[in-house]
Amino acid sequence: MLEIFLKKYAWAANLVLLFAGAWLLARTVNTAVGAVIRPTPRIDLASAASAGPAASLTAPLEVDRLYPLIGQKAPPPAEVAGAAPAAPPPPRTCTDLKAPPLRTSLRAQLVAGIVADPPRWSTAVITDTSSRETHTYGIGEEVLGARLLSVERLRDEADASRRGFRVAAIVCNGGQKEYVDFETGTSGGGPPPSVGVSPVPAPFAGAPPAAGAASLDGIKSMGDNRYEVQRSVIDGTLSNLNAIATQARIVPSFKNGLANGFKVFSIQPGSFYTAIGVENGDVIQKINGYEINSPDKALEVYQKLRESRHITMDIERNGQVIRKEYNVAGP
Repeated sequence: MLEIFLKKYAWAANLVLLFAGAWLLARTVNTAVGAVIRPTPRIDLASAASAGPAASLTAPLEVDRLYPLIGQKAPPPAEVAGAAPAAPPPPRTCTDLKAPPLRTSLRAQLVAGIVADPPRWSTAVITDTSSRETHTYGIGEEVLGARLLSVERLRDEADASRRGFRVAAIVCNGGQKEYVDFETGTSGGGPPPSVGVSPVPAPFAGAPPAAGAASLDGIKSMGDNRYEVQRSVIDGTLSNLNAIATQARIVPSFKNGLANGFKVFSIQPGSFYTAIGVENGDVIQKINGYEINSPDKALEVYQKLRESRHITMDIERNGQVIRKEYNVAGP
């Protein structure tokens, strides 16, 4: 029976198979052609880069409307942020002549102080208690990040007679006037001493060269730290030391408790020191190889300079040693 059915309807089975084969072939061709002609998708990076950031979907919190909903009053902005009120800045007293100084917060100790007349010539020898280095400072010079204003006599409260005074260096530290005395500085400040207030002298700005000073026409710079000096200038300078002494302040310099030369400061503009390249704060250590650490050594070098044709001078400036050379010209 099955055999008769198959023979009778074999054409139908062949037709179904032929239709299925044609359908599969058509799908295969359609997929292949579509893959060839379909454009490759590309991303436009330029457009993506130029497009702005996506808008934030976060809704702002309106505090002023939120608190009434719960029956409360909104606190002040400082309480909302949780920030403490800013402390007022300390008063700036460096230019106030009547303001008493506070004990310094610097790690510094006064070793010696010279109160001069005029006050701009005053000097102070101060030790850095952290590094144990000792240096000599003039008015207007930097002292451990502060500026030396003056060297004064302060009334000593420990004196029962109320007539005793002690020497202290007055510095401007962070806008506040502080004093450095023979006690080690602390970081907490302290009560001001009883001071017969004296004017704080401004740093010495200089004055015209003193009369009788050596002519500067005979000094010429030949390059970096090299100079040519006429013999007449050398002779005139060494024969008129009083005039040279008024053109700058020269004091002994100490480092780690030992004398290491002479420090020059408060140099007058247009003076002999300016002409030979010496600057405020320089420490003259050696001349022609001879150490200048005592008045006797300075006098010895003074006698030998009259006959020298070439002079060298070693100067310590900002912690570095600089050598200056001078060729003496002329008869």
